[in-house]
Amino acid sequence: MKKIAVIDIDNTLWQFCDALYGKLKKLHGNFPTTDQWTTFDFWEHYCSVEEFIVAIHAIHVDQDNDLYQPYPASRDFLVSLKERGYHIIIASHRENDSRKPTERWLARHQLTYDELHLSSDKTVLFDQAAVVVDDAPHTLMKAVASGAVVAGLIFPWNRTYKGNGFGLFQDLNDVLGYILKEQRGR
Repeated sequence: MKKIAVIDIDNTLWQFCDALYGKLKKLHGNFPTTDQWTTFDFWEHYCSVEEFIVAIHAIHVDQDNDLYQPYPASRDFLVSLKERGYHIIIASHRENDSRKPTERWLARHQLTYDELHLSSDKTVLFDQAAVVVDDAPHTLMKAVASGAVVAGLIFPWNRTYKGNGFGLFQDLNDVLGYILKEQRGR
């Protein structure tokens, strides 16, 4: 049986929220800064669903942009999981037309993975996952329910969920330490 690690991209392997803020600020000058995004639906009072989705999609199809750099620890984090026998599935809520830019970005930055899963529902992968790393509170909660070791980077929108069966940390090195500790305990 494979040890499967399902790893998100946005706000897990790179600082997506800063790019999103830049897009949304251009639409609405009064858009709050990322430190004020204290709920996952922070955008609702500032833009329409359509505007929000278009902004996200514009970033995804332009993923292989020189401005969009992974976190410094991303490469080592993924390599460390791979060296420990994990089958790495990079999973993201993205449209299929962002596949090529995403693949180029992952390759350019030498981010190790075995599969790339792009869909509107990455939770379909959780039943087989030993590890799930994400930033979205609802995704983290579903992953906990599946029995996986669950962790992510801490942000204003997920901070209040800390202690709900998953670890939230400042960087991927701490996420890796948590995963390894939790796996030893099982």
